[in-house]
Amino acid sequence: MGNKILTLCIPLVLMAFSKYPDIDKLVEKVKIRREGLTPQEIQQLKDPFIDENRLKKIAIKEKIKKKTKKKIYLRLQSIFNNKVKINTKWYKLGSKIGAYRIVKIDYHHKSVLLQNGKKSLKLFLTKRAKKFRLIKM
Repeated sequence: MGNKILTLCIPLVLMAFSKYPDIDKLVEKVKIRREGLTPQEIQQLKDPFIDENRLKKIAIKEKIKKKTKKKIYLRLQSIFNNKVKINTKWYKLGSKIGAYRIVKIDYHHKSVLLQNGKKSLKLFLTKRAKKFRLIKM
């Protein structure tokens, strides 16, 4: 098997030498050390695999995402004495909830007034569905 491969390879090698008589000169040219680019020149090159316009669009979207603040939903659950229960936590008059401060607790209208500078937010008590019924006997 090895002899057959060898006999097939010899004519190919002879054909390559006859086709390229200057093969030794070509090999010597490849061995010569060539000057490459300097590190500064390499840094100035653009990456062919990165689309600059697409990267800019992605960066703009990321900036917009960072600027948009997370929405907080506030729900007034109960009012008791000078305290209110908002989103399962108890707060008193003057407490801060996020960026807002509790300014007024209105027992008559069952509401709470929150303020943040010029912005104000009014929360009302919501009626819950009754989970049980009282039956008179």
